[in-house]
Amino acid sequence: MKKTKFSFFLIALIALSVIFLTKCTPVDTQNPLEQRINSLMSKMSMQEKIEQLYYKTDGNERLGIPQFTGSDGPHGIGNNAKGFSSFPVTIAMAATWDPALITLVGRAIALEQAARGRDRIAGPTLDLLIDPRIGRAPETIGEDPFLGGRISEAFILGQNTTSVFGTIKHYNLNTYEFNRRTNNYLSDERSLVEFWGYHWKRAIQEGGAISVMCAYNWINGDKCAENKYLIKELLRDHWGFSYYTMCDWGGFSSTEKALNSELDFCEGNDLYIKELPNGVKNGRFDSSLVERATRNVLRTKILSGMIDGVPEIPLNVIDSKEHRELVYESGLKSLVLLKNKDNILPLNKETVKSVAVIGPNAFVLPLDGNSSSKVIPSYQISVEHAIRTLIGDTRVNYAKGCNINDIDKHQFREALSAAKKSEYVVFVAGLDNTVEGEGYFLFGDSDEKGGGAVTRPDRASQTVLLPGVQNELINEIAKVNPNIILVVISGGTCSVTPVISNIKGLIYAFYPGQEGGRAIADVLFGNYNPSGKMPATMPKNDSQIIPVSADFRNMITKVGYRWFDSQKLTPEFAFGFGLSYTTFEYSNIRLNKSDAPVGDLIEVSFDLKNTGKIPGEEVSQLYLSTDKIIPDVQMPEKQLRGFRKILVNPDETKTITFTLTPEELYIYNLETKSYMVPEGKFIVRVGGSSDKLPLKTELKLIKAAGKADLTVKNIRTMPAFPKEGDEVVFMVSLINNGTRPINSGDKLKIHFYVDGKEVATCISTVTSIPVGGMDFVCGQGVKNKNWVASKGNFKITAAIDMPESKDLNMNNNRCEAVLTIPNGKAIPAEIAAIIK
Repeated sequence: MKKTKFSFFLIALIALSVIFLTKCTPVDTQNPLEQRINSLMSKMSMQEKIEQLYYKTDGNERLGIPQFTGSDGPHGIGNNAKGFSSFPVTIAMAATWDPALITLVGRAIALEQAARGRDRIAGPTLDLLIDPRIGRAPETIGEDPFLGGRISEAFILGQNTTSVFGTIKHYNLNTYEFNRRTNNYLSDERSLVEFWGYHWKRAIQEGGAISVMCAYNWINGDKCAENKYLIKELLRDHWGFSYYTMCDWGGFSSTEKALNSELDFCEGNDLYIKELPNGVKNGRFDSSLVERATRNVLRTKILSGMIDGVPEIPLNVIDSKEHRELVYESGLKSLVLLKNKDNILPLNKETVKSVAVIGPNAFVLPLDGNSSSKVIPSYQISVEHAIRTLIGDTRVNYAKGCNINDIDKHQFREALSAAKKSEYVVFVAGLDNTVEGEGYFLFGDSDEKGGGAVTRPDRASQTVLLPGVQNELINEIAKVNPNIILVVISGGTCSVTPVISNIKGLIYAFYPGQEGGRAIADVLFGNYNPSGKMPATMPKNDSQIIPVSADFRNMITKVGYRWFDSQKLTPEFAFGFGLSYTTFEYSNIRLNKSDAPVGDLIEVSFDLKNTGKIPGEEVSQLYLSTDKIIPDVQMPEKQLRGFRKILVNPDETKTITFTLTPEELYIYNLETKSYMVPEGKFIVRVGGSSDKLPLKTELKLIKAAGKADLTVKNIRTMPAFPKEGDEVVFMVSLINNGTRPINSGDKLKIHFYVDGKEVATCISTVTSIPVGGMDFVCGQGVKNKNWVASKGNFKITAAIDMPESKDLNMNNNRCEAVLTIPNGKAIPAEIAAIIK
């Protein structure tokens, strides 16, 4: 990677990243970015262009084009690298319900990657948890695309404050590991766009992702990396993505299909580099498709900073004190308190006489399932060690008791003895990398033909229940000590139904990172009031889980709490559930308007009171239900459409307001092939869990003329990290989440300001942006002169001129960012604060 002796960070106050899409003209000669790409392309032979599409040859020393370098990194630097911070896994990040915190996590992981001189991280993972027993459950964003979309967006925003960009994966429907390369999942178009696509759209448009990795599996008869609908029609033409797409390792077999589908980059096989040179020469492959793919790769390399130079990040940012504290905080806020009978928790560390610490996960802290995202940290803190540190060795009685997944009971006696002589029992149960992970059970895993059968769940035990003899041991301990606090550590949820009546306390810990034991101990002993909520439903048993199948049609009503609602099932613990050491009261729900034209902004306000005795953070959740708005269109009984985590002090009441925009109300219209907001009655419910929604009101949407709603988002510059004396080009994305498209002929004028002074504009009458789509504009310097960078901190503003009569929400027509250009080797204050 090219390095320069300067440092810069573009820290958006409203948006932190950018998307690029050149729709103004096929080749916009007035666009400085495209002019630069044109210049590079004109100097390249066809062979050099093809080499940009292959992971072993994409560096070009003659033209100063570096090669992509990276590794896996959904929760820390993977691929057997050692000594990097191991953050909570992705599903644990979702359990925090705290996007602002996850932005810091994404940034920290990217900084550690930047410090080792890498450009890219394979992550975050956007897979959905459709079954808690899937192998890569720890990497999923949970079961809900709305929650997962906000968490993924936040992580990417953090990455994009650094020189390291993320490759979001695995696009799309990546679920079971069993026959993962051949499973041909059947899906209807509406489910693909509205459900499976919801969080991808959010991560790309609002988060600013600039690289997408396609999944191994097939969808409707085509591999994901060869799927023209998935990549070209949906990802690019509708959502407006124009950076580079890539296959998962060796994830395609037909160069022709992949190239025609607009797969740009080839990793793990050599089909592009072997077949394209002669294939283009003899006319088998269209050279314009190679040109397009090369442009996408170069666009990524320019706007990520790879070609012009990126900051040098000191090595001591890796596993720094500040990052360790962030690992601790994110792990702490991901812990979910599920049961607290008789207020057994928190334990009093001053008066507790003795604690038996028992269980297969007590002495060794598991960090992940077995996967490519595995992180090897410099240390990890187990629950047993953390409890000893808090209350001293003399008050802790440890016994393992049993293993994760076998029927060996010879350790029972020692565990029962420890429990009998102790005041309390903390039993640390769950899973580890021996029973869940990537690549398990890949029977018949051939690329020759799709249709590999999904016949079983991936988890080694094949059950959602705690594996082995863990349940049996817990119930035996209950006979000698009734004061059991169960801590479950896993990726995919484990049911606790066989023991729930015999335990008084229950904390769920989705692999919480290397500081996990310390975080768990601090919740157990009251140093922190737990605030996590379940990112996935906990079923009572396997019979409550949707049957294993490759038929993913109509999944809008079949995943997670939607499935439980449709089948009238009562789970053990619901999606969004989580207790606190204090209590909250919801009251006084109201709308700014109960009858509103389609497209109007709907404000839902309510009061939240802390009725307990200590401060606590509550995650308030808003769910929408619909009447039969459109006949014959399946809708879930309810779906999450808003949440906020907020700290409330004892006896304090806070008013919370959610704003429902068209995006929260969209359904996908198969006739028009577009997002739309239906007319009719909506039911709004608010509460602290998907099954506990005490507030309810109705909203009626009335037919109205369509309006666009252009959000100005994601300021970027070229060069990405300017130094003193550089001419700077400013760019910004335009996202249309309104109710009508921006059509060719609609005049758009965008202004760019530095410290209030206009430095560039973009005027276009040919840009078109569909409903739910996105475009990108590149400013021209005032009087054809670009702004020249000088040392200092600068406020960058991008704003669009849109008359109120043509735009739904004028509040999102501008965004701001801070551009810091320091002296030579100087490190920006924000970095210095991290590494000091």
